Amino acid sequence: MPADLAQDGRIRENLVMTEPADPWRDRAFLRDVQYKSDANLAARQSIYSYQHPRIDLQALVVDLAAVEPGETVADVGCGNGRYLAELARRGLAGLIIGADLSTGMLTAARERLSATVGPVKLRDSGESGPADSAGPASSSGLAGSADLAGSAVLLAADATALPLRDGAADLTLAMHMLYHAPDPAQAARELRRVTRTGGRVVIGLNGADHLRELREIVAAASGNDRWKRRERLTLDVGEAMARSCFSTVTRHDFVGQLRLPVKEPVADYLRSMSLTQAADDPERHVAAVLSRLSAGPGAPFTITTHAGCLICEV
Repeated sequence: MPADLAQDGRIRENLVMTEPADPWRDRAFLRDVQYKSDANLAARQSIYSYQHPRIDLQALVVDLAAVEPGETVADVGCGNGRYLAELARRGLAGLIIGADLSTGMLTAARERLSATVGPVKLRDSGESGPADSAGPASSSGLAGSADLAGSAVLLAADATALPLRDGAADLTLAMHMLYHAPDPAQAARELRRVTRTGGRVVIGLNGADHLRELREIVAAASGNDRWKRRERLTLDVGEAMARSCFSTVTRHDFVGQLRLPVKEPVADYLRSMSLTQAADDPERHVAAVLSRLSAGPGAPFTITTHAGCLICEV
């Protein structure tokens, strides 16, 4: 049996600790401020149009997850629906479930999905009732789920208490969201619970060196060392956690560079961040950072990108 993650002191010691008031793991801040809509996330996503080599992360992850046509897929922390849209584009016959804490993000996901598969249901998490282990493992726990095959459903839900039955999903995605959970280990257990035995959980995280050059310049310009800090749950730490929870874990790393010939994408990225938004003069902060960049047509500013995913067998 896997070790109880809550009691694994070694993993907890490796988690990057932040201030008690760290907003990036505060549910109210995430739901009502940072991700009230998808504007901030979309600004950060847009910078990857300058990535070399270009990595279609959504297509790559879905390929690695080896989704079968009739499988039920749950995307936990689905954000503005990029992975959901990738699944929908493939015409899978199974049910696709998107869950996110923020109804604003779910609205953006619904708009993205509707452009691909037509009208999408948005349900309150209470509609499906509390999670329970009754019923067949293939059931999603959603009312009338047998009639939803081949469709997409969106749920407002907390990743640490999903309104899905045990074994509801054949494949569960948790892409770049576990570092937002107050207790990542608890969230990992919940991902495992809602995935059937023999199914897969895919966890997406970033390496410790992700965006290193940008973080260093912003820290120097602002005099705030918080910008230097890596995410509280990196790919290395997440892998150790996953190996304590799942029977088999396969790691995939995707390393590249952002080559920025202009400064505007960095400005948009900075404006989307809570540390910038909390500054006394956000635009002065952005200008101070931009003044240190060497971006130009002949000398693009280069930033390391390092994402990865963990394919976990339940």
